[in-house]
Amino acid sequence: MRIPLLLFFIATFVNANPQQLKQVSQEEAILTNIVFMRTEGLLMTQLIEQKSKNKKVLSAIKRAKRYYTETQPVLLEVIKGKALALDQKQFDYISQEAEKKFQNYDIKNEGHWIKLYQNHIQNCIRSYSLLLQDREWASVTYFSFYALPELINLDQEFIKLNIK
Repeated sequence: MRIPLLLFFIATFVNANPQQLKQVSQEEAILTNIVFMRTEGLLMTQLIEQKSKNKKVLSAIKRAKRYYTETQPVLLEVIKGKALALDQKQFDYISQEAEKKFQNYDIKNEGHWIKLYQNHIQNCIRSYSLLLQDREWASVTYFSFYALPELINLDQEFIKLNIK
């Protein structure tokens, strides 16, 4: 089973009733965005893993997969009982867009794709950093605090690859 589909099923399993979905709080909207952001990152991770032949890139991707695996239980605990607005169409759209972007992946232009992946990681770092500064919702702050250090480490690892 594909990871995005698994994420969708897990997230809908902890979803609230339809009446609550209409009144999604700002915290729940942010958590929904985190789920979608992670879905995009997972898809990019999978696509690079499938297409790259570079051992250093594959090692960094392995670390990225470990990051997602290790932070997933914490995210599931944080979203438990929350009314997240998750829709299979949105997951499908993210999946299709990621696959479109990576259609022309080639070892010759691997640097472009790694840069795209680094931009995603850096956007996540910025997002989690801002959420940590806001400290408006304990659940969001907790997850951001938990996820941020390894994202920074991943960013540094991809910078060290120095693929142009």
